[in-house]
Amino acid sequence: METKTIITIIFWVLAAAFVIPGYIQGFQKIFSQKEKVEIFSKWGFSLSFMKFLGWVEVIGSSLLLFPQTRLLSVPVYAVLLSGAVYTHVKNKDTQKNTITPVFVGIHLVVLLLITTWM
Repeated sequence: METKTIITIIFWVLAAAFVIPGYIQGFQKIFSQKEKVEIFSKWGFSLSFMKFLGWVEVIGSSLLLFPQTRLLSVPVYAVLLSGAVYTHVKNKDTQKNTITPVFVGIHLVVLLLITTWM
């Protein structure tokens, strides 16, 4: 199999592993899943802000799917993930919850690096 084909397959597997959870998390916020409402309320955020962030996640994930918009997902997720880390640290959440957005950010960087090789 050609190297470019292998890189493309790796990209799409990693992209699915990024986009699917992004959609799930985003739609849970948009549709006010009980657990999301509780945690955002605990943090002192409004329901409308939670829904806004859900839309940002869904749109940011969607931007990643298309070569023409892929680079636009970087600043969207940079702001989103920075805010997530800050919120988790500020609220003294578990280490797992705090480090997860960092790993998501690293995942995004890997996807963008692979894009340059495609």
